[in-house]
Amino acid sequence: MPLALRSRLIEALDRAGVVEVALRARRFVRMPLLPIVTYHRVGDPRVLAADIDEGVVDVTEEGFVRQLELLARRFTLVGVDELRRQLVHGVPLPKNAAMITFDDGYRECKDVVLPILRRYGAKAVFFISTDHTTSRRVFWWDRVAWLVKRSKKARAEVSYPASASYDLSGDRGGVIGRMLDVIKETRALDVERYLEELARALDVAWTPAVEAELAERLLLTWDEVRELRRAGMDVQSHTRTHRVLQTLTPEDLREELAGSRQVLERELGEEVRAVAYPVGFPVVDAPDVARAIYEAGYELGFSSTGGTARLGGDFDPLDIQRLWADPDFSHAYFRTSLAFPRLTTFRR
Repeated sequence: MPLALRSRLIEALDRAGVVEVALRARRFVRMPLLPIVTYHRVGDPRVLAADIDEGVVDVTEEGFVRQLELLARRFTLVGVDELRRQLVHGVPLPKNAAMITFDDGYRECKDVVLPILRRYGAKAVFFISTDHTTSRRVFWWDRVAWLVKRSKKARAEVSYPASASYDLSGDRGGVIGRMLDVIKETRALDVERYLEELARALDVAWTPAVEAELAERLLLTWDEVRELRRAGMDVQSHTRTHRVLQTLTPEDLREELAGSRQVLERELGEEVRAVAYPVGFPVVDAPDVARAIYEAGYELGFSSTGGTARLGGDFDPLDIQRLWADPDFSHAYFRTSLAFPRLTTFRR
């Protein structure tokens, strides 16, 4: 169904009260569905990301409050422990369970999101990319966006990992996307070399002082991560450096997974059993990656495929699907994704 037609149908169903009836009915029926909503950043992208990647700003603060109010009122919000008990020991989840997750480890998770969660007595799971938190290194997508947005050049030529030419005279958002695809898709890429190549091609200086200033503005500290945990939130792994797992050598793959878990357990003083996959790519077609995940000690793996987790006998604990939030989605679309996931979501 075309997106425009789908959106009109969703708006009509919501106006007619069908979505509200379905949401209310779910309280009384134990369904084999677990809606899990993925967020990264909350706020106004014009303020939060004017000079970096606005693509990871998922919802305004007002929109998040509205979405959380719906989730807290209509669902029972659960964490990793409840899901583990269901999968490992067969303990049923509460009726109408749902989950809220945040990926990466941006500062507003503590400054903006935590107070709102506390206001509604809600729980969320925060997946932390450990090297960025420890080393204060800016996420590679924000670094690429920062370089492109500051460049005064009309064209950029790069030679690594392959020769490429980027026209900067038009849509720079599209240029940023193509550069990010190189990092997401190139096997065994030396990311730091590629980022340095981009800085030279774009003629923009990337210095330790620049990175330190951006990191201070953008990233949680370990003390703030521990504050999330003390507030009753779950904290789990988002790997070490947020590399797409399928692009890594076996040695790097083990270090991304096991290294992140070791750091988290040291910083938190407790076991870590879940990982969210960088960029959300599932691992169902990558048995070597799935094996490495188990060997690193994880029991649950979360993708961001645009689907709703379906619990049951064939449920794969390393293929837990999540919905994504989007600032362009109406509230009716968000409500419908919870009530009728097949109408709004698709597996990416």
